[in-house]
Amino acid sequence: MIKRIGLILLTLLAVKNINAQVIPVIIQGGTIHMGNGQIINNGFVAFDSGKIVFVDSVMRTSYKNARIIDAKGKHVYPGLILLNTILGLNEIDAVRATRDYDETGEVNPNVRTIIAYNTDSKLTPTALFNGVLYMQVIPQGGLVSGKSCVVKTQAMNWEDAALKQEDGIHINWPEISRFANISEQESRMSVQLSKLNQLIKEAQQYQFQPPTMPVNLKLQAMRPVLEGKQNLYIHVASAKGILEALQFAKVHGLPKIVLVTNESAAMVAEEIKVANASVIINNVHSLPLNGHSAIDQPFKAVAQLMDKGVLVAIGQSGSWESRNVMFNAGTCAAYGISKEQALTLLTLNAATILGLDAAIGTLEPSKQASLIVVEGDVLDMKTSQIKQAFINGEEVEIENTQTELYKKYSKRYGLEAK
Repeated sequence: MIKRIGLILLTLLAVKNINAQVIPVIIQGGTIHMGNGQIINNGFVAFDSGKIVFVDSVMRTSYKNARIIDAKGKHVYPGLILLNTILGLNEIDAVRATRDYDETGEVNPNVRTIIAYNTDSKLTPTALFNGVLYMQVIPQGGLVSGKSCVVKTQAMNWEDAALKQEDGIHINWPEISRFANISEQESRMSVQLSKLNQLIKEAQQYQFQPPTMPVNLKLQAMRPVLEGKQNLYIHVASAKGILEALQFAKVHGLPKIVLVTNESAAMVAEEIKVANASVIINNVHSLPLNGHSAIDQPFKAVAQLMDKGVLVAIGQSGSWESRNVMFNAGTCAAYGISKEQALTLLTLNAATILGLDAAIGTLEPSKQASLIVVEGDVLDMKTSQIKQAFINGEEVEIENTQTELYKKYSKRYGLEAK
């Protein structure tokens, strides 16, 4: 019995360290995109024990047993960060049993996406194949949806995947739609705003409750947001709604606000800057919301916000379609910002909003060695081909069901060489 327990413990330890980097790695000769706007041509990236040791134009440290990767003609980027997705919570849209992102009830700040995250999803590897190494997995539905998490796109289980088990609470701001009865919507909005105000006030009072009192999970979940330890993500569609949400945050003294919105944010960029709020522009590849807007307004909004000094990143709602978020950033690069600025939307800026910029988001010493080696431009759908990906210094598999099918049918019809 003792011997069996020992074998089980050894097995568990082996599983826990399955992604541990074994030997140092040096990537040399490639174009290094730092993720903060800087580029090093013909540079070197070295990492050991899962951490970046140096990034430079010259070899600064030699390792006798290091694995050398020749990246000549290729590009090296930080692992991309996908914001505002339900990947890992949704497998087949038409099958209710595979959808686990929407909890029953309207006010659920205590709901946590991390415990529902499925590391065996067939969809997540398609995002990894395009260079996404980290994701913010969010809840949906209701007035207060719950708490998002930040995960690695390849892991054994949700505990291993979690980079941040609780990232922040998501609320859906009450707004009026032009496609429904106005008076009914106004009545509904009044009720929902009353619920939000009541939730905040009760949560503020709950902070001073003696430890001997019964635990209220919903109010307890609000504490990190009230203390500024977690973000409050406000999903809002209109410029009017953004102003109302900012006023709501100001009245209640909520310190860390992130607006998950669209091109409407550009109309009130100055107010967002004054409020010190961050912005996630969702689904850049879309038509403008307003008939009077320019057809390319969704593409220009990011540049307009950055010009005002607003911290902005981009996200991609949905599940399978989220894998194309990097091409949304590429479009932004053609409408007012540079390619390296566009890259920061998925690297440094995204990591900063998540509060993880000390660990990921750029290729800098002491940060996690999570990076991709790309043939072509990672923001360009036509040329991007991910050749290698590393998470915490360990190379991960980028093959997926779709690539397996491609190989299968290419072989069947004699197209391998094409």
